[in-house]
Amino acid sequence: MEVLCSDDVLYAERLSRRTRHIEGFPEPTWEGVLRRRAEFPPWTDERLVLDSVTERSENLKRALRYLVSP
Repeated sequence: MEVLCSDDVLYAERLSRRTRHIEGFPEPTWEGVLRRRAEFPPWTDERLVLDSVTERSENLKRALRYLVSP
C-alpha cells in the first residue's frame, strides 16, 4: 500500500501544523519533503494507492478490501 496526498497545498499546510517532538529528529520541512520526493524512484509495482485527501472511512474500506482480497 502507498499513502500519498495528491494536494500539495493541503500537504504543505498539514506539515506546517504538525509537531512530532521526537528527540534527535528535526521536524520535517516542505523543502525536505520535496527533496526526498525527487530522490525516490517512481513506485511501479502493483499496489493499492490511498490518497489522504479522501475521507478516512473510504480509505479504510479500500484498505480492508485490498487486504482480504485473494
